[in-house]
Amino acid sequence: MNKLLFLFCLPLFFLTACLHDEPHGSLSEQQAYDNATNLYVNTVATLYANIGGSRDGEGLQGTYKGVYDYNTFCTDEAVIPIRGGDWYDGGFWENLYLHRWTPNDPELLTLWNYLYRVVMLSNRSLDRLAKHRNLLSDADYARYCAEVRAVRALFYFELLDLFGGVPVVTKAEARLEDVRPARRSEVYAFVNKELREVLPLLPNVRSNVPGSYYGRITRPVVFFLLARLALNAEVYADDDPTDGHRPSGDTMRLDVNGRTLNAWQATVAYCDSLTAAGYTLEPNYADNFKVANEQSRENIFTIVTDKTLYPTLFKNLFRSRHYAQGGAQHGVGENGSCATPTTLDIYGYGTSREDRRFALNFYADTVRENGVTVMQDAHTPLIY
Repeated sequence: MNKLLFLFCLPLFFLTACLHDEPHGSLSEQQAYDNATNLYVNTVATLYANIGGSRDGEGLQGTYKGVYDYNTFCTDEAVIPIRGGDWYDGGFWENLYLHRWTPNDPELLTLWNYLYRVVMLSNRSLDRLAKHRNLLSDADYARYCAEVRAVRALFYFELLDLFGGVPVVTKAEARLEDVRPARRSEVYAFVNKELREVLPLLPNVRSNVPGSYYGRITRPVVFFLLARLALNAEVYADDDPTDGHRPSGDTMRLDVNGRTLNAWQATVAYCDSLTAAGYTLEPNYADNFKVANEQSRENIFTIVTDKTLYPTLFKNLFRSRHYAQGGAQHGVGENGSCATPTTLDIYGYGTSREDRRFALNFYADTVRENGVTVMQDAHTPLIY
């Protein structure tokens, strides 16, 4: 815990100090918050710029050594093996897969700083909304605060999932001596409470459809997060994962819209709320992954991405491709990530029970692009 607190101190000190700076060329506080529209833009809308990202370790979608990598390559789902002189990277990927990371890893610190930076920016937004409340109606003030708290809860959810027990800071001007690591169960309870409190204040509209709420946290997005919390409640409410005991989802009691349910019943209830909001599985699974997938009835919360307006980096989309395949697609390949035998077995690869989605998610066997065999060299076809 002492190491954890040390890691936390750097972003907290940095952000608290920066809040007092006035960067050259930026708007003054008086200009940034001089009317209701500017107040919204500079307290609520600006937070969404931090959800996607293109710098290493930043963004929730899949930048280099970021949230996606730490959620994927330490599991039995995928691995990036050392390939000749490639992918050793100081032992990073091997250590990730073998669970040999330490609090001193710079990549872990970058990820930690990113998540807490958005937490602290959210705290600052709440502070500014309160300071300039006279510019807003009571209804707008409540909605804006709810949306900021929802963004903050999303990032605390990632901290809860990745790190477990972390400091819960809700003030923009927090003093280091007042900060302490909370138990994982306390962080879980905080995120759950925050999401349930803001739920009725958020619009009950889709977030993945272009329009006023495109890419924003709306009520269905919160249903989705609450379902994930309930589904993993046994883990998130466990303060000591090393003792061989953890709470039972059957006996846990969660308040869901005035009903007392166990963790599994709560998960179903929140998913039922998503169904009632119009979300359903697409008849064609591949439609969810089209470039123009904004009308998907299945996607719940999407990171707004446009190669010109909203550029973000998705390393996981091309990292698995061999260099030759990337070239054949007139793109890039990194010859990196691959599925584990466990994943192949789950999909029934090479058997009569092979899942029809396998070919949409994995490259296997002889690689062909537009019907043409991709060659690894002049004489050797590329075979995965």
